[in-house]
Amino acid sequence: MRSLVSLWLPEFPVERFIRARIKTGRKPPAKGLPFALVESGKSGLRLIAVNATARSFGLMRGMRLADARAQLPELLTEPHEPEDDMNSLLGLCRWMERYSPWVAPDAPDGILLDVTGVPHLFGGEQRMMAEMRQRLAQYGFSVRIGQGATLGAAWALARYEAKDIQSLPVEALRIDGTAAKTLRRLGLKTVGSLLAIPRASLARRFRGETIGENVLIRLDEMMGVRDEPLNPLNPPTSFMAHRALMEPVIHAEGLEIVLEGLVNQLCRDLEKAGKGALRLILKLFRVDGSRANLPAGFSVAAHDPRHMLRVLKPKLETVDAGFGIDAMTLEARETAAALVQQHGFLEDDSTLALEQLNDRVLNRHEQQFVALEDVASHIPERAEMPRPSAHTLPPKPSRPAPTARPLLIFEAPEPAKVVAAVPDGPPMRLTWRRVTRRVVKAQGPERVTPEWWRLTAGERPRDYYVIEDEHGRRYWLYREGLYGEPGEEQPKWYVHGLSA
Repeated sequence: MRSLVSLWLPEFPVERFIRARIKTGRKPPAKGLPFALVESGKSGLRLIAVNATARSFGLMRGMRLADARAQLPELLTEPHEPEDDMNSLLGLCRWMERYSPWVAPDAPDGILLDVTGVPHLFGGEQRMMAEMRQRLAQYGFSVRIGQGATLGAAWALARYEAKDIQSLPVEALRIDGTAAKTLRRLGLKTVGSLLAIPRASLARRFRGETIGENVLIRLDEMMGVRDEPLNPLNPPTSFMAHRALMEPVIHAEGLEIVLEGLVNQLCRDLEKAGKGALRLILKLFRVDGSRANLPAGFSVAAHDPRHMLRVLKPKLETVDAGFGIDAMTLEARETAAALVQQHGFLEDDSTLALEQLNDRVLNRHEQQFVALEDVASHIPERAEMPRPSAHTLPPKPSRPAPTARPLLIFEAPEPAKVVAAVPDGPPMRLTWRRVTRRVVKAQGPERVTPEWWRLTAGERPRDYYVIEDEHGRRYWLYREGLYGEPGEEQPKWYVHGLSA
């Protein structure tokens, strides 16, 4: 059965404000004094949140500040910061991923979790709920927790005290105030009283245009007749390993031991499913409520624990453990069918070793190896293109071997000055990079003409030569254009590469 948890932080705006003041070294409002957060509206300033002391004097959310001050002149106020509230709520959601990867904010003051199959990792549901309550209290947040088989039931049980779902008030259905007042005027005060009425009658009377007005939809969501999806912060994953630690760990050696256990468990699950990880994320939860995320990627789907550890261990060196890490989670965010390779005695596994080396370089330096892929073009700078080596290159077409090319080809040809015996003859003297070289040997020309189907303005035929100077250095250069062509400028020379 599905198990969902709703966390309600009834004092969240005020407690968040106090916590922020303490963290920044500023003095928070004194305990025991009435305090409220205010926000401007159409009719002036209104109370957005009040502390327990202010409530004891009858102040409540939504009151005009002028009326509140008339009732309680010593009321302390500060401007409400809704963006900071939302950012803090999202931070709490990310921290709550220590209990489940399926966590979603329930603005403005709640968090929803899907903990199906999780509680046994924390000693059962009661111990897990108690730990949530204790940890949030340490961070300065009061919380009420509800657990149920649906989001609606968990939400209602967190906010209303009731023995069971049927005894919950109709307001627990998350309907608007008008619909709730209408139900109470009709004598329908609890969820159980609604369940006793035929569905057709409810549908005719309470089928509002908005979901808050539609009592039947909210009732079906609470009872599980209608599915209500949980939209977590992170996409759900089928492969995850989690460790909750009895004591916080600070040193890298201890974190590596925990990491080995996570990797072994995740790789076993992946291998059973015939899958491999393409993208991982390692989450380290600190005792102060913060979290460190360490992403890792792989060229090909991998479920080899030794290889994963070689990629992930160096990342632990960059982690600031703070006051200690007390939980770690390893998630496979992206998977694919794994290529299972079984090598026998003295079999060559150089391809696999290259892929693993590429993974280590990619995750450490954020750069990966590239391979040159053939392109159907006889223009030298277009005949090949770089492509990530992780991608399988297509089979090379069967075609005649191309003319030999130098080992080093410049990305952009470099201008040069050449003296030849006759205008169309081979070079006799080369000036390149401000150095003049005497040519003792020359081979060519090799004519390369522009591609007629993709003519570019200014492209002219090229005559390539391989030359050697008096010191034995060899160059690959070409003449662009032909001498004597009417209406054309004089040919130009370029050095395009260096030969062995």
